[in-house]
Amino acid sequence: SKATVSVLYWIVKMMQRALTLLGLAAAAHGAGQVHVAYGYTNDVLSVSWASKEKGAVSEVFYGETPDNLNMRNTGDEKIFTADVVRTWYTRSANMTGLKTNTKYYYKVGDSTNGYSNVFEVTNRRTNPPYNHILFGDMGTQAAFSICDACTQHEKVCDDTTCAKNTSVGLVSEVGTADMFLHVGDFAYDLGNDFGELGDQFMRNIEQLASRVPYMVSHGNHEDAPEGLAHYVERFRNQPVNSVPAHYVTMNGRAPNNLYFSWDYGLVHYVSFSTELFHAPVDLYDPAVTKHTLLKWLEEDLQKANANRHVSPWILIHGHRPLYSSADSGSDEKVREAIEPLCRKYGVDFSINGHQHNYERSWPVWNSTAQLNYTDPQATIYVVTGAAGSREMHTPFTKDQPGWSAFRSNTFGYTRMIVYNATHIHWQQVQTDPTDFPLADYGRVIDDIWIVQHNHGPFVETDQLTYTGEFCRPDKCSSYDHFEQLLTDLEDTPTDRPLWQKIQSYRQKHGEVAWAQKLKDVLKYLNRGTSDKVEWEDGLLDRKERAAYKWISENQQ
Repeated sequence: SKATVSVLYWIVKMMQRALTLLGLAAAAHGAGQVHVAYGYTNDVLSVSWASKEKGAVSEVFYGETPDNLNMRNTGDEKIFTADVVRTWYTRSANMTGLKTNTKYYYKVGDSTNGYSNVFEVTNRRTNPPYNHILFGDMGTQAAFSICDACTQHEKVCDDTTCAKNTSVGLVSEVGTADMFLHVGDFAYDLGNDFGELGDQFMRNIEQLASRVPYMVSHGNHEDAPEGLAHYVERFRNQPVNSVPAHYVTMNGRAPNNLYFSWDYGLVHYVSFSTELFHAPVDLYDPAVTKHTLLKWLEEDLQKANANRHVSPWILIHGHRPLYSSADSGSDEKVREAIEPLCRKYGVDFSINGHQHNYERSWPVWNSTAQLNYTDPQATIYVVTGAAGSREMHTPFTKDQPGWSAFRSNTFGYTRMIVYNATHIHWQQVQTDPTDFPLADYGRVIDDIWIVQHNHGPFVETDQLTYTGEFCRPDKCSSYDHFEQLLTDLEDTPTDRPLWQKIQSYRQKHGEVAWAQKLKDVLKYLNRGTSDKVEWEDGLLDRKERAAYKWISENQQ
């Protein structure tokens, strides 16, 4: 029967994959996939890595010169068993007693598996400006933001790949960045191919994360039991201060890194999992739920407000967006729970991903906007989920709402440059090699200043005046990647925004005709490659998904 053939085919493929992985395990030794995170205090950096074999005591050697690693700490080793066909080990150790504003050299490993190369990392700088790099939704293949040599055709985009040009992309930020912040969705997915895809993703980002602390939050692509175990274990070096302090996955008990916080100089950062508002993540460990998160979060924000004389800016980050004008829009469950806390405690920024685009809001409360960035009276919401993955962004099909200041669905990442207690310089960098000249890779497409003299709970509302359903043309910008690919939507070309052309086309020709346009665009994007990219279902609206499914089932 077809079912029997399907099962046998799956078994054969799994055996082939198992043999491949066993070969890799036999051939690959040493410490790899090295990544650093900020510790609980200013004198600590935590480093994690992976090894194929159970080994001797995990060690980190470090010092202020590469030829004199005169300090040593031991760490831990934890077996990872969630990949079914293999076991491997995550390891973690702390570099302690560090001075601020100081570059350190280090290597990690153990005497059984061997040791890593010597890396360098600078411990926290105390003199601004600080350059913090924000992004989300980055895959193993199509990780376009790492460097201009990363493609959708190859899963490998490591330091050898990027060595040809380190002057643009995330690799160009390594010398000046104080932090990389990845707001969920890793590798697509960490647990795929029995974890092999996650391994390659970690090897790809080692050129970033071994030299600049790599901070994270949990996304929906880490929801599956295997993916969740990978996320929790691979990033257990984050500065966890959550309650409860531990989380149980299919791999066992680990630090609870579904929500935690830390300070970097003038900024208090809060990481939280928006997935706790969506089953079934909280079913894996009933002790950690949206209720424990919200209780902990309110207490954390209370403490952060009491400390605003030290860290005046407050930034929260989670995967799903509270405000978004993409097809699937804002996450109402998360917004209903989190937005009141943002107002009550004066949260300056909410950084999200999930939508594979970039969008910057005006200061906004309950969809009412302040149309300037001088002394904001509400939180600024930013979607920065465009780092690049095999799941493509889609055209904007909805009108740009009144609270939206800027949106673009080109691939890219965000710079948040903290100058002092009152001024932040905000930029969006385009890293889209798909249909743009290579000269455009690395160009800044959004560039503003945010000025806040009145840090604290938002109590004034006199500047929150704009309630319009649509944005004012003189107060918003929208850039659509697909402007140059969807040129035949009108019989007589006009200069209307693309989303208006799309709306008219759908009304005139119907959803099936529009879905066919989307399929044609995807076919164009996949030209000349067997490694196919696809639309993310969550980025298509309900009508588009239904029509797209109909075409797929009925086309010959």
